[in-house]
Amino acid sequence: MKSFFPIIDRYISKELLITCLGVTLVLMLILLSSTLARLLGKAADGSIPMDAVMPLLTITGARYLILLLPLSLYLGVLLSFSRLYKDNEMAALGACGVGLKRFYRPLMIVVIPITLFLFFLTLYAMPWIAQKSQKVKAEIESRSQLSGLVAGRFNEAANGNGIMFLERQSSDGHQMENVFMHQAMDNNQAQVETAASARRYKDDKGRNFILFMDGQHYQGQAGKSNYQIIKYEKHGIFIPENEVNTKATRRDAMFTSELWQSTQPLHRAELQWRLSIPLATFLLAVLALPLSYTTPRKGRYSKLALAILIYLMYSNLLGVGQTWVEQQKVPAVIGIWWVHGFAVILILLWWIRRAGGFATVIHRSGVRK
Repeated sequence: MKSFFPIIDRYISKELLITCLGVTLVLMLILLSSTLARLLGKAADGSIPMDAVMPLLTITGARYLILLLPLSLYLGVLLSFSRLYKDNEMAALGACGVGLKRFYRPLMIVVIPITLFLFFLTLYAMPWIAQKSQKVKAEIESRSQLSGLVAGRFNEAANGNGIMFLERQSSDGHQMENVFMHQAMDNNQAQVETAASARRYKDDKGRNFILFMDGQHYQGQAGKSNYQIIKYEKHGIFIPENEVNTKATRRDAMFTSELWQSTQPLHRAELQWRLSIPLATFLLAVLALPLSYTTPRKGRYSKLALAILIYLMYSNLLGVGQTWVEQQKVPAVIGIWWVHGFAVILILLWWIRRAGGFATVIHRSGVRK
Protein backbone atom coordinates (compact mmCIF):
# COMPACT_ATOMS: atom_id res chain seq x y z
CA MET A 1 0.00 0.00 0.00
CA LYS A 2 1.43 3.38 -1.00
CA SER A 3 2.08 5.78 1.85
CA PHE A 4 0.24 9.10 1.93
CA PHE A 5 3.57 10.91 2.42
CA PRO A 6 6.41 10.33 -0.05
CA ILE A 7 9.79 9.12 1.16
CA ILE A 8 11.30 12.63 0.88
CA ASP A 9 8.58 14.11 3.09
CA ARG A 10 8.96 11.41 5.73
CA TYR A 11 12.74 11.70 5.75
CA ILE A 12 12.87 15.51 6.03
CA SER A 13 9.99 15.80 8.52
CA LYS A 14 11.60 13.17 10.73
CA GLU A 15 14.90 15.05 10.58
CA LEU A 16 13.13 18.31 11.48
CA LEU A 17 11.22 16.77 14.37
CA ILE A 18 14.25 15.07 15.91
CA THR A 19 16.37 18.22 15.69
CA CYS A 20 13.58 20.38 17.11
CA LEU A 21 13.08 18.02 20.05
CA GLY A 22 16.83 17.91 20.65
CA VAL A 23 17.13 21.70 20.74
CA THR A 24 14.09 21.95 23.05
CA LEU A 25 15.53 19.35 25.42
CA VAL A 26 18.93 21.05 25.61
CA LEU A 27 17.47 24.51 26.23
CA MET A 28 15.00 23.17 28.81
CA LEU A 29 17.77 21.35 30.71
CA ILE A 30 19.89 24.50 30.82
CA LEU A 31 17.07 26.72 32.06
CA LEU A 32 15.58 24.19 34.48
CA SER A 33 18.96 23.37 36.04
CA SER A 34 19.61 27.03 36.79
CA THR A 35 16.05 27.46 38.09
CA LEU A 36 16.39 24.39 40.31
CA ALA A 37 19.65 25.70 41.76
CA ARG A 38 18.02 29.05 42.50
CA LEU A 39 14.98 27.44 44.15
CA LEU A 40 17.13 25.11 46.25
CA GLY A 41 19.15 28.12 47.38
CA LYS A 42 15.96 29.86 48.49
CA ALA A 43 14.81 26.71 50.26
CA ALA A 44 18.18 26.42 52.02
CA ASP A 45 18.03 29.94 53.41
CA GLY A 46 14.38 29.57 54.43
CA SER A 47 12.83 31.89 51.86
CA ILE A 48 10.53 29.12 50.61
CA PRO A 49 9.61 25.72 52.10
CA MET A 50 11.31 22.67 50.64
CA ASP A 51 8.03 21.06 49.55
CA ALA A 52 7.31 24.08 47.32
CA VAL A 53 10.41 23.55 45.14
CA MET A 54 8.89 20.97 42.79
CA PRO A 55 5.56 22.81 42.21
CA LEU A 56 7.43 26.02 41.43
CA LEU A 57 9.86 24.16 39.17
CA THR A 58 6.98 22.50 37.28
CA ILE A 59 5.17 25.80 36.76
CA THR A 60 8.37 27.51 35.62
CA GLY A 61 9.14 24.63 33.27
CA ALA A 62 5.70 24.92 31.64
CA ARG A 63 6.30 28.62 31.04
CA TYR A 64 9.74 27.91 29.60
CA LEU A 65 8.25 25.34 27.22
CA ILE A 66 5.78 27.85 25.78
CA LEU A 67 8.47 30.49 25.28
CA LEU A 68 11.11 28.06 23.97
CA LEU A 69 9.03 26.26 21.35
CA PRO A 70 9.25 29.13 18.80
CA LEU A 71 13.02 29.34 19.18
CA SER A 72 13.47 25.54 19.21
CA LEU A 73 11.45 25.05 16.03
CA TYR A 74 13.24 27.96 14.34
CA LEU A 75 16.70 26.62 15.17
CA GLY A 76 15.63 23.05 14.46
CA VAL A 77 14.55 23.92 10.91
CA LEU A 78 17.69 25.98 10.36
CA LEU A 79 20.08 23.28 11.61
CA SER A 80 18.27 20.45 9.79
CA PHE A 81 18.33 22.04 6.36
CA SER A 82 21.84 23.37 6.94
CA ARG A 83 22.98 19.79 7.49
CA LEU A 84 21.27 18.73 4.28
CA TYR A 85 23.12 21.51 2.44
CA LYS A 86 26.42 20.60 4.10
CA ASP A 87 26.12 16.90 3.19
CA ASN A 88 25.16 17.79 -0.43
CA GLU A 89 21.77 16.14 0.02
CA MET A 90 20.01 19.32 -1.08
CA ALA A 91 22.18 19.42 -4.19
CA ALA A 92 21.28 15.81 -4.98
CA LEU A 93 17.59 16.49 -4.47
CA GLY A 94 17.85 19.60 -6.65
CA ALA A 95 19.44 17.53 -9.41
CA CYS A 96 16.42 15.22 -9.21
CA GLY A 97 14.09 18.16 -9.83
CA VAL A 98 13.11 18.88 -6.21
CA GLY A 99 12.97 22.69 -5.90
CA LEU A 100 12.99 24.99 -2.90
CA LYS A 101 9.18 25.27 -2.78
CA ARG A 102 8.88 21.47 -2.61
CA PHE A 103 10.58 21.44 0.81
CA TYR A 104 7.77 23.45 2.37
CA ARG A 105 5.54 20.38 2.30
CA PRO A 106 7.58 18.32 4.83
CA LEU A 107 8.21 21.55 6.72
CA MET A 108 4.47 22.16 7.12
CA ILE A 109 3.97 18.59 8.31
CA VAL A 110 5.96 19.56 11.41
CA VAL A 111 5.24 23.29 11.71
CA ILE A 112 1.44 23.28 11.48
CA PRO A 113 0.83 20.80 14.36
CA ILE A 114 3.33 22.63 16.58
CA THR A 115 1.71 25.98 15.74
CA LEU A 116 -1.76 24.66 16.57
CA PHE A 117 -0.42 23.18 19.80
CA LEU A 118 1.06 26.58 20.67
CA PHE A 119 -2.28 28.27 20.00
CA PHE A 120 -3.81 25.95 22.59
CA LEU A 121 -1.00 26.59 25.08
CA THR A 122 -1.02 30.38 24.77
CA LEU A 123 -4.80 30.84 24.67
CA TYR A 124 -5.86 28.26 27.25
CA ALA A 125 -2.93 26.70 29.12
CA MET A 126 -0.96 29.91 29.76
CA PRO A 127 -3.73 31.61 31.84
CA TRP A 128 -4.19 28.42 33.86
CA ILE A 129 -0.42 28.23 34.53
CA ALA A 130 -0.39 31.88 35.63
CA GLN A 131 -3.31 31.28 38.00
CA LYS A 132 -1.62 28.18 39.41
CA SER A 133 1.56 30.18 39.96
CA GLN A 134 -0.31 32.89 41.85
CA LYS A 135 -2.03 30.28 44.00
CA VAL A 136 1.21 28.50 44.91
CA LYS A 137 2.97 31.77 45.77
CA ALA A 138 0.00 32.91 47.86
CA GLU A 139 0.00 29.63 49.78
CA ILE A 140 3.74 29.97 50.44
CA GLU A 141 3.28 33.49 51.78
CA SER A 142 0.35 32.41 53.94
CA ARG A 143 2.18 29.58 55.64
CA SER A 144 3.22 29.78 59.25
CA GLN A 145 6.48 31.52 60.03
CA LEU A 146 7.73 28.19 61.34
CA SER A 147 7.77 26.61 57.87
CA GLY A 148 11.01 28.30 56.84
CA LEU A 149 13.14 27.91 59.96
CA VAL A 150 16.76 26.93 59.37
CA ALA A 151 18.99 25.53 62.10
CA GLY A 152 22.21 27.35 62.92
CA ARG A 153 21.11 30.82 61.83
CA PHE A 154 18.93 33.69 63.01
CA ASN A 155 15.52 33.45 61.34
CA GLU A 156 13.66 36.74 61.07
CA ALA A 157 9.87 36.83 61.15
CA ALA A 158 8.00 37.99 58.05
CA ASN A 159 6.67 41.10 59.84
CA GLY A 160 10.14 41.97 61.13
CA ASN A 161 9.22 42.04 64.84
CA GLY A 162 10.77 38.73 65.85
CA ILE A 163 13.94 36.66 65.58
CA MET A 164 14.35 32.97 66.32
CA PHE A 165 17.49 30.83 66.60
CA LEU A 166 17.69 27.06 66.97
CA GLU A 167 20.83 24.99 67.19
CA ARG A 168 19.43 21.78 65.74
CA GLN A 169 16.14 20.42 64.40
CA SER A 170 14.82 17.08 63.18
CA SER A 171 14.58 16.16 59.52
CA ASP A 172 10.85 16.92 59.44
CA GLY A 173 11.41 20.23 61.27
CA HIS A 174 9.00 19.45 64.14
CA GLN A 175 11.55 18.92 66.90
CA MET A 176 14.06 21.67 67.83
CA GLU A 177 16.90 21.94 70.36
CA ASN A 178 18.46 24.92 72.17
CA VAL A 179 15.93 27.47 71.00
CA PHE A 180 16.09 31.25 71.42
CA MET A 181 13.27 33.60 70.36
CA HIS A 182 13.00 37.40 70.67
CA GLN A 183 9.74 39.26 70.04
CA ALA A 184 9.22 43.04 70.04
CA MET A 185 6.10 44.27 71.84
CA ASP A 186 4.34 47.56 72.39
CA ASN A 187 5.72 50.29 74.72
CA ASN A 188 9.30 49.46 73.72
CA GLN A 189 9.10 46.18 75.59
CA ALA A 190 10.28 42.80 74.41
CA GLN A 191 9.92 39.19 75.43
CA VAL A 192 12.58 36.53 75.11
CA GLU A 193 12.17 32.77 75.22
CA THR A 194 15.06 30.38 75.85
CA ALA A 195 14.39 26.66 76.00
CA ALA A 196 16.31 23.42 75.87
CA SER A 197 13.88 22.05 73.29
CA ALA A 198 10.72 22.93 71.41
CA ARG A 199 8.31 21.32 69.01
CA ARG A 200 5.55 22.36 66.63
CA TYR A 201 1.98 21.23 66.93
CA LYS A 202 -1.55 22.09 65.86
CA ASP A 203 -4.61 22.25 68.05
CA ASP A 204 -8.06 20.86 67.24
CA LYS A 205 -8.86 23.96 65.17
CA GLY A 206 -5.76 23.57 63.01
CA ARG A 207 -3.95 26.58 64.51
CA ASN A 208 -0.14 26.49 64.63
CA PHE A 209 1.71 26.61 67.97
CA ILE A 210 5.29 26.22 69.08
CA LEU A 211 5.70 24.51 72.46
CA PHE A 212 8.80 25.46 74.45
CA MET A 213 9.97 22.97 77.11
CA ASP A 214 12.32 23.45 80.07
CA GLY A 215 12.90 27.13 79.41
CA GLN A 216 12.72 30.66 80.73
CA HIS A 217 10.59 33.62 79.75
CA TYR A 218 11.93 37.17 79.98
CA GLN A 219 9.72 40.22 79.54
CA GLY A 220 10.50 43.89 79.98
CA GLN A 221 12.29 46.91 78.54
CA ALA A 222 16.00 46.88 77.84
CA GLY A 223 17.95 48.87 80.44
CA LYS A 224 15.08 48.94 82.94
CA SER A 225 14.88 47.02 86.20
CA ASN A 226 11.17 46.19 85.98
CA TYR A 227 11.48 42.99 84.03
CA GLN A 228 10.05 39.54 84.67
CA ILE A 229 11.74 36.14 84.60
CA ILE A 230 9.55 33.07 84.56
CA LYS A 231 10.82 29.50 84.52
CA TYR A 232 8.54 26.87 83.05
CA GLU A 233 8.34 23.27 81.97
CA LYS A 234 6.02 23.93 79.01
CA HIS A 235 4.98 27.16 77.34
CA GLY A 236 3.08 27.47 74.05
CA ILE A 237 3.07 30.44 71.66
CA PHE A 238 0.51 30.88 68.90
CA ILE A 239 1.94 31.42 65.38
CA PRO A 240 -0.62 33.15 63.13
CA GLU A 241 -1.04 32.49 59.42
CA ASN A 242 -1.79 35.11 56.82
CA GLU A 243 -4.98 34.94 54.79
CA VAL A 244 -4.60 33.22 51.42
CA ASN A 245 -5.57 35.32 48.42
CA THR A 246 -5.82 33.02 45.39
CA LYS A 247 -7.87 35.34 43.21
CA ALA A 248 -6.27 36.01 39.82
CA THR A 249 -5.27 39.66 39.67
CA ARG A 250 -2.71 39.76 36.86
CA ARG A 251 -3.75 40.08 33.26
CA ASP A 252 -1.63 37.08 32.21
CA ALA A 253 -3.89 34.98 34.46
CA MET A 254 -7.10 36.20 32.81
CA PHE A 255 -8.96 33.82 30.53
CA THR A 256 -8.73 34.53 26.83
CA SER A 257 -12.49 34.95 26.59
CA GLU A 258 -12.31 37.78 29.15
CA LEU A 259 -9.53 39.49 27.20
CA TRP A 260 -11.50 39.15 23.97
CA GLN A 261 -14.50 40.96 25.41
CA SER A 262 -12.46 43.71 27.06
CA THR A 263 -11.64 47.03 25.38
CA GLN A 264 -8.91 48.09 27.81
CA PRO A 265 -5.53 48.69 26.14
CA LEU A 266 -3.70 46.44 28.62
CA HIS A 267 -6.07 43.57 27.90
CA ARG A 268 -5.93 44.09 24.13
CA ALA A 269 -2.13 44.04 24.29
CA GLU A 270 -2.16 40.81 26.30
CA LEU A 271 -4.54 39.16 23.83
CA GLN A 272 -2.44 40.17 20.84
CA TRP A 273 0.68 38.92 22.60
CA ARG A 274 -0.89 35.49 23.12
CA LEU A 275 -1.88 35.30 19.46
CA SER A 276 1.54 36.52 18.34
CA ILE A 277 3.54 33.69 19.90
CA PRO A 278 2.21 30.87 17.63
CA LEU A 279 2.04 33.24 14.65
CA ALA A 280 5.68 34.20 15.13
CA THR A 281 6.53 30.50 15.47
CA PHE A 282 5.03 29.78 12.05
CA LEU A 283 6.71 32.77 10.35
CA LEU A 284 10.13 32.02 11.86
CA ALA A 285 9.96 28.41 10.67
CA VAL A 286 9.04 29.56 7.14
CA LEU A 287 11.95 32.03 7.21
CA ALA A 288 14.40 29.40 8.42
CA LEU A 289 14.17 27.39 5.18
CA PRO A 290 15.67 29.97 2.78
CA LEU A 291 17.90 31.26 5.58
CA SER A 292 19.46 27.82 6.08
CA TYR A 293 21.30 27.83 2.74
CA THR A 294 25.00 27.11 3.16
CA THR A 295 27.88 25.38 1.42
CA PRO A 296 29.87 22.33 2.54
CA ARG A 297 32.87 24.53 3.33
CA LYS A 298 30.93 26.92 5.56
CA GLY A 299 29.26 24.19 7.62
CA ARG A 300 25.82 23.87 9.15
CA TYR A 301 26.38 26.56 11.80
CA SER A 302 27.40 29.36 9.43
CA LYS A 303 23.98 31.08 9.61
CA LEU A 304 23.41 30.49 13.32
CA ALA A 305 24.59 33.91 14.48
CA LEU A 306 22.48 35.70 11.85
CA ALA A 307 19.45 33.57 12.73
CA ILE A 308 19.74 34.37 16.44
CA LEU A 309 20.12 38.08 15.62
CA ILE A 310 16.91 37.99 13.55
CA TYR A 311 15.10 36.17 16.36
CA LEU A 312 16.22 38.73 18.95
CA MET A 313 15.13 41.62 16.75
CA TYR A 314 11.76 39.95 16.11
CA SER A 315 11.08 39.24 19.79
CA ASN A 316 12.20 42.73 20.86
CA LEU A 317 9.96 44.37 18.26
CA LEU A 318 7.05 42.29 19.55
CA GLY A 319 7.77 43.61 23.03
CA VAL A 320 7.91 47.17 21.70
CA GLY A 321 4.64 46.66 19.85
CA GLN A 322 2.95 45.33 22.96
CA THR A 323 4.14 48.34 24.97
CA TRP A 324 2.85 50.73 22.31
CA VAL A 325 -0.59 49.09 22.44
CA GLU A 326 -0.61 49.36 26.24
CA GLN A 327 0.33 53.05 26.06
CA GLN A 328 -2.13 53.65 23.18
CA LYS A 329 0.62 54.95 20.91
CA VAL A 330 -0.76 52.84 18.07
CA PRO A 331 -4.40 51.89 17.36
CA ALA A 332 -5.49 48.47 18.55
CA VAL A 333 -6.26 47.55 14.94
CA ILE A 334 -2.60 47.93 14.03
CA GLY A 335 -1.43 46.60 17.40
CA ILE A 336 1.48 44.16 17.14
CA TRP A 337 0.55 43.00 13.64
CA TRP A 338 2.95 45.44 11.95
CA VAL A 339 5.84 43.40 13.37
CA HIS A 340 4.53 40.26 11.68
CA GLY A 341 4.13 42.30 8.49
CA PHE A 342 7.85 43.08 8.54
CA ALA A 343 8.52 39.37 9.08
CA VAL A 344 6.45 38.47 6.00
CA ILE A 345 8.36 41.03 3.93
CA LEU A 346 11.67 39.61 5.17
CA ILE A 347 10.55 36.09 4.24
CA LEU A 348 9.61 37.20 0.71
CA LEU A 349 12.91 39.06 0.20
CA TRP A 350 14.97 36.14 1.45
CA TRP A 351 13.01 33.64 -0.61
CA ILE A 352 13.45 35.78 -3.74
CA ARG A 353 17.17 36.04 -2.97
CA ARG A 354 17.44 32.25 -2.73
CA ALA A 355 15.42 31.83 -5.91
CA GLY A 356 17.97 33.91 -7.83
CA GLY A 357 16.53 37.43 -7.65
CA PHE A 358 13.47 39.23 -8.95
CA ALA A 359 14.32 38.57 -12.58
CA THR A 360 14.46 34.82 -12.04
CA VAL A 361 11.21 34.80 -10.10
CA ILE A 362 9.45 36.80 -12.82
CA HIS A 363 10.86 34.51 -15.49
CA ARG A 364 9.72 31.38 -13.69
CA SER A 365 6.26 32.82 -13.19
CA GLY A 366 5.90 33.18 -16.94
CA VAL A 367 5.86 37.01 -17.01
CA ARG A 368 7.85 38.78 -19.75
CA LYS A 369 8.72 42.41 -20.13
